[in-house]
Amino acid sequence: MVVWWVAGVLATLWIVVYFIPDFLFHHLQWGAFFGSSDNPRVALTFDDGPGADTPALLETLRALEVRATFFVVSERCLRQPEVIRRLVEEGHEVGLHMKRHISAFLLAPWQSYRQIREGLDQIQRLTGKRPCLFRPPWGHVNLGTWLAIKRLGLTPVFWNIAPDDWRPDHTPDYISHYVVQLALPGSVVVLHDGGGNRTRTIQSLPSMVAGLRSCGLAVGLVSEISANPSMIRRVWTWWEIRFTRGWNIESIPNSGGGEPLLRIGHVRHHGPAIIMNQGRVLRRGDALGEIHFGNTALSQLSGSSISGLRALHGVRWALHDLADWVARHPDYDDIAAIGGVTLLDAARAIARLGFQHVPLRGWPKWSMRIYLIVLMSIYHHDGWRSLRRFSRLRPIMVVMDRAVLMSRYGSPVEKEDSGPPLQS
Repeated sequence: MVVWWVAGVLATLWIVVYFIPDFLFHHLQWGAFFGSSDNPRVALTFDDGPGADTPALLETLRALEVRATFFVVSERCLRQPEVIRRLVEEGHEVGLHMKRHISAFLLAPWQSYRQIREGLDQIQRLTGKRPCLFRPPWGHVNLGTWLAIKRLGLTPVFWNIAPDDWRPDHTPDYISHYVVQLALPGSVVVLHDGGGNRTRTIQSLPSMVAGLRSCGLAVGLVSEISANPSMIRRVWTWWEIRFTRGWNIESIPNSGGGEPLLRIGHVRHHGPAIIMNQGRVLRRGDALGEIHFGNTALSQLSGSSISGLRALHGVRWALHDLADWVARHPDYDDIAAIGGVTLLDAARAIARLGFQHVPLRGWPKWSMRIYLIVLMSIYHHDGWRSLRRFSRLRPIMVVMDRAVLMSRYGSPVEKEDSGPPLQS
């Protein structure tokens, strides 16, 4: 009986001291920094350093004209004081990772608190400035970690894009593509400059930065991104990143500048046969380039007439980019058409671009209606206050034959025909 009582007490203590703090502050990121989507900027962050490859990484960042945020291990800084001072001199941001690189699960609460406080003191002595940003190793949190964050005035910073650049099977191309594919305004990317060989990480940076910039995203510090406290937006971003990765959705860079207005995925048509305007039949199982309209464009196409007109011009511009992208990517050689699901009032405008309407019925209609209403409520400038109007909207599919896409939009874009691109 005594054994069971002791076991129960220990289990309760473990839940209170380790499980609950880690679940709330690591996995749910309650109270942690979360970037706002209003600022088209991505933060690059580096953990575990400084390491042997940090100087080479700094040279690459200087060549790319990029500043980044480094979450450093203070004991490693003591072994390379010149590197930590160089970080500050070159305009990078220094946050604390911990005094030693050790999981909070392996520390008592008071040990975690002491590791954080002493780590802050060591960095302050080296740089003259006390860090205000903190990221625990592996993101692990215990009760002592949380108390230290509160009492020492720290802002916890986790991440929403993690390409696992430390894995030996992840090539530079993989790391770069992973980040660019998932990046959204306000994203925080976690990479590493210490704890092992980081050559692959360094090699991935030029194409990564170029790809992010082609998507209209500036690359910089965590402190340059405004915070968004919305838990709804946080949960939606979590879902959107996993949806993008799971379905291999690609953003189409906006040649006019700014946020991509269109994204595309390679899928199979699962609905009934569709007779296209040109006589081609899109049959079940045919390859389809599934279009996902950028959230900014979607909200404006379903907004006022003025904003809708600007969005229409932007989407017309983006279709030229899409045609060029499809022509250059062999994985899309087999698609018979492009298409996507949108709201009815947006579909009326989109039809002017060469799409045709296809009604949705049954479960796809109602499931997409719920999805799009939630999406619009989150991204529309009036938010949930417009829910009553959105509830009257109906989802509809729009499709365009591949041949029409290439003949109509395959030629170089002309500004006088397309109008100004939509700016987020």
